[in-house]
Amino acid sequence: MTSEADLLLRARELACERGGRLVCRDQSLTLAVGGSIWLRGRNGCGKTSLLRVLAGLARPARGELWLAPQLRSLFVGHQNALKDDLTVAENQRFLARLCRLERGEAALDQALKTWGLWSRRHLPARALSQGLRRRLSLSRLSLAEDARLWLLDEPFDALDGEGVATLGAALYGHRAMGGACVLSSHLPLGFDRLPQLEHWVEARGAGA
Repeated sequence: MTSEADLLLRARELACERGGRLVCRDQSLTLAVGGSIWLRGRNGCGKTSLLRVLAGLARPARGELWLAPQLRSLFVGHQNALKDDLTVAENQRFLARLCRLERGEAALDQALKTWGLWSRRHLPARALSQGLRRRLSLSRLSLAEDARLWLLDEPFDALDGEGVATLGAALYGHRAMGGACVLSSHLPLGFDRLPQLEHWVEARGAGA
């Protein structure tokens, strides 16, 4: 039984809009310390819109959303938000500032090493493959220990096996330290590969 003190997020009958059009409805979920939710569903069913509502970047069309007082969250969207003319290291610092994840040089360097980007730190982002670009965008997770709630939109997209393992370890470590996460994916993620994801919610499109 989850105690109220451990509860981080509670949503009841949320409906979300995109471009003035209802894209999902009847979304109810709860999330507590150490928990995780996998949002599943076909393309266009409203997973991204729901994540943006949970992150406070959009308002629900209807329903109720409660977040724990002073809860800090980190939203990592499907777009990597990289600047092609900046180097890997410069992009990392840009994303850290954008997300208010200012850390010392040692922490920034370690994040690049963790995500397998250290040897490429002086390369422009345009030289990276899609998988490496995704790793660079996700490397901010290594700087986000103060953000107890992670909201990740298609985080496994374009990752190879090593990238999947790195992300899985980050998610597991975050939960073990008292954090929680909500992530979306339309892919059939195997729970044997990601045993730390405890349950899932099927996102319902407005026409479902």
